Amino acid sequence: MSNSESASLDMFCTAVEMKEKKKALYEDAMKSCPDQVGIETFRMLVNAEDEHLKSLQAAYEELKKGKIGPDTCKFHAFESADKKTLLRKVAKEHGKLPKACLDDVVAIETGMNLENATIEFFEKELKRATDPVERALLERMISEEREHFVLLADLKLYYVDTENWMMEKGGWRLDGAGGAA
Repeated sequence: MSNSESASLDMFCTAVEMKEKKKALYEDAMKSCPDQVGIETFRMLVNAEDEHLKSLQAAYEELKKGKIGPDTCKFHAFESADKKTLLRKVAKEHGKLPKACLDDVVAIETGMNLENATIEFFEKELKRATDPVERALLERMISEEREHFVLLADLKLYYVDTENWMMEKGGWRLDGAGGAA
């Protein structure tokens, strides 16, 4: 096994470990969160991490066999539009929520820190990687992790400053007498 293949295998092991930690955090946060916005957001993140783990495991097995190809590392789409639509839909259905899940803001911040650490790890690996397939995989992973970070930041704003979130994301506007939908 070449040094490049060995480094790639090490990268896969580390990536799987990081993904498993994030998935466990999101599962715990989902179980303890009493409102639907948090539950649905964490459920989306758990599902995304699950799909990434499956893709990474498949790519890892193919790399061990020396048969990694461009289709091995494809992720299922985690569309930004779907995330935004979901958050708006749940927020409208439930109106202005009380400051639920404030304890989970810690989980959200921890998730944001883990997403950042994962992004930094993949960026470092991208600098090392020379294989075009591996580089493409890392670029996709970085993009996905950034989307996860944005989703968590959006959820944090929702809990910390619900009114501002509703004005910014929920389509509310000021009419001189207060908020209007």
